[in-house]
Amino acid sequence: MKKSVLLFFFLLTVGTMLSFAQTVTVTTYGVSSYDVAIDSVEHYFDRSYNGLRNVGIETKVFLIAKSTEAFVNPTWEVIEKPTGSNVQFGAVKVIDASKQIITFIPDIQGTYKVKFTSGTQTAEMVFNAARYLGVEGGTVSCKTCHQYSIAGLPDIYNPWSATGHALDNKKAFDGEFGFFIPSCMPCHTTGFDPNANNDGFDDFPFVFPAVRQPGVYNQLVALYPEAMGRSSIQCEACHGPGSNHFANVDNAKIVSTLSADVCSYCHKGGEENDIPLQYDLSLHAQGIHQSHVPNIPSCNPCHYGKAYINKLNGVSGPVTEKAPITCSTCHDPHDATNTYQLRTVTAKLENGLIVDNAGVGGLCISCHRSRANATPYVTNYLKNLGPYFGPHDGPEGDMLIGTNGYTWGQNIDQSPHFEDVENTCVGCHMYENDNVLNPNLSVGGHTFNMTNALGQDNVKACVNCHGNIGTDFDQKKLYINGNADLDKNGVAEGLQIEVEGLLHQLALLLPPYGSPVVGQIDSTWTQDEAGALYNYRFIEHDRSLGIHNPRFTIGLLYLSIGKLGGTVSIDDLNSELPSSYTLSNNYPNPFNPTTTINFSIPEQTNVKVIIYDALGNQVDVITNEVKPAGNYSVKWNAVNYASGIYFYKLETNNFVQVRKMVLMK
Repeated sequence: MKKSVLLFFFLLTVGTMLSFAQTVTVTTYGVSSYDVAIDSVEHYFDRSYNGLRNVGIETKVFLIAKSTEAFVNPTWEVIEKPTGSNVQFGAVKVIDASKQIITFIPDIQGTYKVKFTSGTQTAEMVFNAARYLGVEGGTVSCKTCHQYSIAGLPDIYNPWSATGHALDNKKAFDGEFGFFIPSCMPCHTTGFDPNANNDGFDDFPFVFPAVRQPGVYNQLVALYPEAMGRSSIQCEACHGPGSNHFANVDNAKIVSTLSADVCSYCHKGGEENDIPLQYDLSLHAQGIHQSHVPNIPSCNPCHYGKAYINKLNGVSGPVTEKAPITCSTCHDPHDATNTYQLRTVTAKLENGLIVDNAGVGGLCISCHRSRANATPYVTNYLKNLGPYFGPHDGPEGDMLIGTNGYTWGQNIDQSPHFEDVENTCVGCHMYENDNVLNPNLSVGGHTFNMTNALGQDNVKACVNCHGNIGTDFDQKKLYINGNADLDKNGVAEGLQIEVEGLLHQLALLLPPYGSPVVGQIDSTWTQDEAGALYNYRFIEHDRSLGIHNPRFTIGLLYLSIGKLGGTVSIDDLNSELPSSYTLSNNYPNPFNPTTTINFSIPEQTNVKVIIYDALGNQVDVITNEVKPAGNYSVKWNAVNYASGIYFYKLETNNFVQVRKMVLMK
C-alpha cells in the first residue's frame, strides 16, 4: 500500500513538473509597409512580409520564436532545403529573454524546414518557395480547379470575381476611382516585390497609363499580358504562389490562413488603411475570449475564427487552427454577396427568433447572443445546475432586441435602440472617432470599444439621438413616471448607476440571502429564484448596465425583485409618460406652408423649439416655456419664409437635438 501511495505521488510530481516544463514555438511574423515605415531607427524591418509559409522565391521571411521561460542557448538551423540552395539566416532581433525574431530568404524553388532549439526543447516550421502564375496563368491555373464545384471543391473563382479585390484595378484604370497612382500598385497587384524575382507583377513590363478612362484596362491587358495577368488581388496574394501547387498541398505548397497578417500586409498604415491598427487594439485581436475556452464544438464557433466559419458552412467539431477572431473571420475574401463582404448579416437566437433586420450588426449578433432559451432553461433549472447557470457570456444581441429574458410570461416594455440605431451594434461600437489610432484614446472603428484605455466613454455615439448627455455614459438618466431614481435610494442618478443599485438589491434577495455575492445555484433554489438568477446574469453579462436596452433591463430587474418580495415590482413601470427625450421627424416633410413637430420630455423642464435657416441664422422660436413630463406637438407656419432647407432644434436643460426639414413652395 505504501509503495502504491509513493508511486502515485511520484507520478503526480512528474506530471506536474512536465506541465510546467518549458515549451517553445516558432511562428511567422508579418511585417506591413507601415511597420517598415515606423522602424526608422533600427531598420530591422526593411521589407514587407505577409506572414505566409508559401512565399515567392527571394521573399524575405520573418520568424519569431517564443518560450514559456527564458531561452537556454537558443539556436536556429535550416535542416532541410532544396539542392543548390545557399540560404542563410539574417540577424537576430532580441525582443526579451523569451522572444526573438530572425529572417531568412529562400533563394530557389522548393521546400525549406527551419528548426529552433532552446535547451532540450525544439520547434520546427516548413516553408515552400515558388513562382507566381496568375489566376488565369496558362493552361493550368487557379481558375482550372476553382472556377466550378468539382471534385468536392467549392466554386471560389466566380464569387471572387465580383469582389473589390478582383475589380478595383479595372475600375481604377477605367477612371471610376478619383485617386490612383503608380505607388498604389504594390497593394493592387499579386506578387509585387522589387527585391525578388519570382514572376510577380513587377517582374514583367508595365507602364502606368498617363490617362485613366473607360477602356484603358483592356488596352493594358493587350499591351502587358504577363503583368496584367497578375493584376488585382488574386488567389496567390493570400494563399502564396502556385507553381508548386497543382493539387499538391504538402509542405505548404499552398496555404490557407485566417491570420490578420495577410490583410495587414496592404491594409495597415496610412489614412486610408488604418483598419488593422484599430483591430490591434480590439479584444478580438488580443484573444482574451480564447484564454479559458476548451477546444470543444459547443464553444468553438464564437471563440475561434476557423470554427465560426465552419459553423456558417455547416461543419462542426474541434479545430486545429486556433486563430482569434480576425479580419477574414468576419469578412469573406471570396464573396461580395453581403455589404463589406461580411460572411453573414443574419442570426438565429436560442429562442428561435430569426434576426434579419439588424443591418450589418446581424454579424455581431450571430455570436453575441445567449446560449440558452430562457423559458425552458429556467423551467427545467434542476437539469442545468452549475457554476455557469444563465445565458452565458455575451448575450448583448438578446438584450438589444429585448428578448429571451425570463419574464414569467409577462410582456416588458422596450427602448428603441434596436430599431432606431442604423446597423444596430455597428452604429455605436464603430462610431467614428478622431483618436481611433491612439492606444490610450482609441474607441470606435474596428476597435469596437465604447470606452478607451483611460476609462473615457465615447459619448459622441449618443449625440445624434440624445444630444449632449455629459462626459460619461453613467450620466445619462432614464425617467419612469418622471422620476430617475429607479433603485429608490432617494437619489436620481444615471441609468448605469441605478442598474447597479437594482442588481445589488436583487443579489441580497438570492441565496445565501443578505449577501451582495450571489451563491451557486443548487437543488434548494426555487424556480422563481432560478429565473431571477438568470436575469441577474443576463444583465451582468450584457456588460452595458442597461445602455443596450434601458427599459427592458429595468423591467427584468423590477420583475425579478418583485417576484422575490422586494420593494419594487413590474407595476412600477406602468406609465403613459415618456422615459426619455425624443425629437421626431417633422410631418409632412417637405411641407408648404405648415408642418408639425413632435417631441417628448421625461421630466419637467424648460423647453425651447428654435428654427434656423440653412446658414444657421435663427429665424423663429415656436416654444419657450416650462413644461411637465409628457408628449407634445407644435406647428410651424412658414408662410412668410422662402423655400429651402431649415433646421429645428429641441433644447432643454438636459437635452439638445437638431433635425432638418424642407420648405417647398
